[in-house]
Amino acid sequence: MFDYALLNGYVVDPKNKIASKLNIGIKDGKIAALTIDEIEGENNIDCSDLTISPGFVDIHMHEDSYDEKKKNFSFDIADCMLKMGVTSAVGGNCGSGPKHPERYLNEADRLGYPINIGLLSAHGNLRSDFGNFDKYKGVGKDVIYKMSERLEFELESGTLGLSFGIRYIPGVSSDEMAALSQTVKKYDRIVAAHIRDDADKVAPSIMELINIAKDTGIKVQVSHIGSMAAYGQMEQALQIIDYHSGTGINIGIDCYPYNAFCTSIGSTTFDDGFLERYGIDYSALEITQGEYKGQRLNEASFKKERENHPDYLVVAHVMRDSEVDKALSHPKTIVASDGILNNGNGHPRAAGTFPRFIREYVINKKLVSLNEAIAKMTYIPAERFGIDKGTLSIGADADITVFDIEKIRDTATFENPTLPPDGIDYVLIGGRMALAQGKIINRRLGCAIRA
Repeated sequence: MFDYALLNGYVVDPKNKIASKLNIGIKDGKIAALTIDEIEGENNIDCSDLTISPGFVDIHMHEDSYDEKKKNFSFDIADCMLKMGVTSAVGGNCGSGPKHPERYLNEADRLGYPINIGLLSAHGNLRSDFGNFDKYKGVGKDVIYKMSERLEFELESGTLGLSFGIRYIPGVSSDEMAALSQTVKKYDRIVAAHIRDDADKVAPSIMELINIAKDTGIKVQVSHIGSMAAYGQMEQALQIIDYHSGTGINIGIDCYPYNAFCTSIGSTTFDDGFLERYGIDYSALEITQGEYKGQRLNEASFKKERENHPDYLVVAHVMRDSEVDKALSHPKTIVASDGILNNGNGHPRAAGTFPRFIREYVINKKLVSLNEAIAKMTYIPAERFGIDKGTLSIGADADITVFDIEKIRDTATFENPTLPPDGIDYVLIGGRMALAQGKIINRRLGCAIRA
């Protein structure tokens, strides 16, 4: 007898080219049967009229903090991930992450985690480890050598690659990035980057990353292409990526289905010239916390909050819907949330990305098929980041998301960014029930993902 039997569901597994009514048997944390025959489990779940998918894989999110004193995680982001059907995710993006990723992963294993969690080594942390806090300045060869040594230790400990937040540390040189990328290449892992600039400067910024890939032979990922190019430059950006992919450069892209981005108000994104770059005024910016929470800013409130509360998250309503559509319907684009919260405040992408993509792009806009959508959210991101997830093959980890295609939709808003979606009925992690009828019933089933 199986531990769980998922009965009469419409199974979509793009990796294995499955899209049909089947029964799934789960035993000892693994997929043990995938059949039209009748099966029975200790727990039988009627999935009639429901869709069964591999658990969603989010390769670009910003992980929860770990409290060294309390010896526990906050789980703000991870709970949102689980509620929207994500079973595995990658943090440490945009050059920022846990100071000691190996400890973070060890604690995830020790304590349990709402989802499976992997990390990239974060370039910003490597820099600060050796006292280089000036984001506008470069570093010497001696510091690069020390950073490379530390990076090698982290890669040995299981990080999935390296992330750069070039936009946030504009002093980083191509030489610095290339040297660290050479270390990543030794382990055949990935380099993901929030590239140097966006809007009218996105083309040379993409080319900077492509040239590093050419010089080092690494595979690279342009993070959240929507927030970099959805201002009238998306077609050009995608053409550059397609052309260089055709020459053998291993380059990928990801995007979330929203027309606004979110970052800290004190970041270099809002250095002088940003209004002109985006063609906006201050009212396009919405602060998510503090005195002006939920309000659009003006020059005075922007300057006040940027000076006094640089870590506050601000939403920039600046991107074009048609450009985001173009990105997400491109065959190379992975769906990834870029989810980030600060004490529960932030952008609804943290709680709504995956259900929203299905609702808007499969059902409403019909820009991608359900099979294409599930592929973009499961095995394609998993394979790109070297994670053994994203399929329902016999013997695979039983990380499974069951949803109602008629009901699935995001409900999170900019006013209430953590509201859970509708239509996510069940989520299993490692063959055990983590979420049932939209409610978390076990938030400690996930573990660390290591390369």
